[in-house]
Amino acid sequence: MGSLDVVAVGELNPDLILDGLPGLPRLGQEILARRCTFTLGSSTALCAANLAALGLRVGFVGKVGDDLFGDFILRSLHERCIDASRVIRDPAVRTGVTVSLAYPQDRAMVTFLGAMTCLRAKEVDVDYVCQARHLHVSSPFLQQALRPGCAALFRVVKERGLTISLDSGWDPNEEWDGGIERLYPWLDVLFVNEGEVMALGQKAEWRRAAVDLAGRVSTVVVKRGREGASAIQSGTWFEHPGFAVEVVDPTGAGDAFNAGFLLGRLSGWPVRTCLTWGNACGAMTAAHPGGSDAFTDRAAVEEFIRSREES
Repeated sequence: MGSLDVVAVGELNPDLILDGLPGLPRLGQEILARRCTFTLGSSTALCAANLAALGLRVGFVGKVGDDLFGDFILRSLHERCIDASRVIRDPAVRTGVTVSLAYPQDRAMVTFLGAMTCLRAKEVDVDYVCQARHLHVSSPFLQQALRPGCAALFRVVKERGLTISLDSGWDPNEEWDGGIERLYPWLDVLFVNEGEVMALGQKAEWRRAAVDLAGRVSTVVVKRGREGASAIQSGTWFEHPGFAVEVVDPTGAGDAFNAGFLLGRLSGWPVRTCLTWGNACGAMTAAHPGGSDAFTDRAAVEEFIRSREES
């Protein structure tokens, strides 16, 4: 271990983000967007990009097609100083894409999954992953080929001394199984939002659901958007109310939160400080078009937190 801080394993899609929309689209009608952004997308990749912006050494394991979107993804990772040497280019598949309709309150997304469904656990270079201190994975419900071997991958990585985090993401089939419970024993951090934690914990109230999951995962972090974020660890709750910003595009705000929280976790900071940094990174991203590039270094986030706490 040691040459990398974090290895992210997961999806690699670009995002086509349309915002400044006057309303919801309707069949047979056309609405106009005020802005269009084509940028790096997908949850795992956005978390990795923000981790790199915060100064961590980041590597990525994933799969793209041998196509224009794949070219764009690899260039985007390189520009963000993310090691993409273990990203597989497979000419038999097409790189996916997400079209995101961004509204101030939330976003609606349409995704062609493409290559992200084809990465298998046995294609993940475990020795490469174990050069890092931490493994992060997002969106297991979208990664159909990775999911069956994920528990075995986590077990090996954990036995070799890494910490592990997972962002569950939304299950588009709303079945909420697929073997995710087999991953809980190996996790140090589970990231969820309110809807996800209620679905996974099978409770109608998010705190009760989080308590249930906290019996199986060391730390459960619940991202609550404008309400900030909460974490439960060893039966103790930690809270941070978040930062009020004018939302431009919420795409990737949760992934930026993950990066801020993980920076704190890997730095040995208290849980509430991790929540503060997660909320700051998420708020800065929500106030900026696209899911990355809202901040380019740690100092920018420090200044954001300082300015908000002093006001």
